[in-house]
Amino acid sequence: MNLLRFKEFSKVYLYFILLVVTFFCLSTSVELLNNKFWTNDFRVYYDATKDFFNGNNPYIKNYGLDTGFFKYPPFTLYLFKFFTFFEYRVAQFIHLSFLGCLLIYSIFALKNLSENILQCKFKNSNNWLLFASFFIIILHLSREIHMGNINLYLLGFFVVGLKSIHSEKPWVTAIFWSLMLILKPIMILSVIPLLFYRKWKIILIMSGFGLVFFLLPICNLGWSGNWILWGNWVKSVSNHGNYLISENSITYLSSYYFGFISEWIPSLLCLSVLLAVMIFRGVKMSKSTNQLIIWSVILTAFTPNFFITDTEHFLLAIPLIIFLLSLLSNQKSISSWALFGVGILFFSLNSNDLLGKKLSDFVDTHGLLGIGNILFVLLFLQVLVKRNRQITLST
Repeated sequence: MNLLRFKEFSKVYLYFILLVVTFFCLSTSVELLNNKFWTNDFRVYYDATKDFFNGNNPYIKNYGLDTGFFKYPPFTLYLFKFFTFFEYRVAQFIHLSFLGCLLIYSIFALKNLSENILQCKFKNSNNWLLFASFFIIILHLSREIHMGNINLYLLGFFVVGLKSIHSEKPWVTAIFWSLMLILKPIMILSVIPLLFYRKWKIILIMSGFGLVFFLLPICNLGWSGNWILWGNWVKSVSNHGNYLISENSITYLSSYYFGFISEWIPSLLCLSVLLAVMIFRGVKMSKSTNQLIIWSVILTAFTPNFFITDTEHFLLAIPLIIFLLSLLSNQKSISSWALFGVGILFFSLNSNDLLGKKLSDFVDTHGLLGIGNILFVLLFLQVLVKRNRQITLST
């Protein structure tokens, strides 16, 4: 019996790997045939890195698109140095291969992690979670491949950190979450629960890595050059909001629907509510590692609503989606599944090819992607609280 289950398990995982590989290959082939295999976001990292190691300032000009400014911490340039050893076309394929491998790993790991963290018991195999989560994020994945962004790097590092927290390996968590933060500091929301749940060892190690990341450019620039480089980064970040608009951010939604115009107040209020719920739940329940992981997942999913950023960043909602599917599959609540369906309509189907330009523009203008993501967050909290009550009553 165990052998049969193992064979079934292996087949399902193999089918999923083939699905992801096929999708990446087809997407890349279509891009090549249409002469649109540009990966403009990856070009920014690639060209800025080459520019930097040729002795130039990577923060003063755009690379590729008009909005293609390098706006990431200086240490990122050292991480992407590897790709510059290859011609750009070869580097593109290597980058996309990494993205595909990290997506496969992340979904596999999150499926198994959700079973342990949420303690869900499935009457039948729950391998359908793999395929369901993939198709929910498939349009965002298409854009990630087209733009060649690094959100799946962030996802992979985040998931490694979650698994390491669960298996009590603080050094591994600190290494990968430090890399996650230095690649894109907007991931800062993901690590906030470490403070509340008093994971001081992880925080201390991450602080040490942060110091190393900050000082590394001294090796080839000296003290003054390092300060200038980091100063240029700060300037580029401050200019970032001047040319990027996100209809899915809390800032935009509060202005569009309620006429409340403020750059940070609405976002900070929503974040404060989430943190207040986290603190309340932490006081009411035991401060367990499982709760830390759950809140890291929630705040990571909330990140593209909090910051003004590209739609590909909603790939960071994958952990929440898998956790939510795990909870819903253990319940028979028609209303919860209906709300989840509405969330999918908003979150997963915004494409000119599917909806047409007018309807797609309507979805963009009304920020329905951002609303769908917020709906996932609220639904997850509601279902989680309901399930915890049932467990409490039964015991």
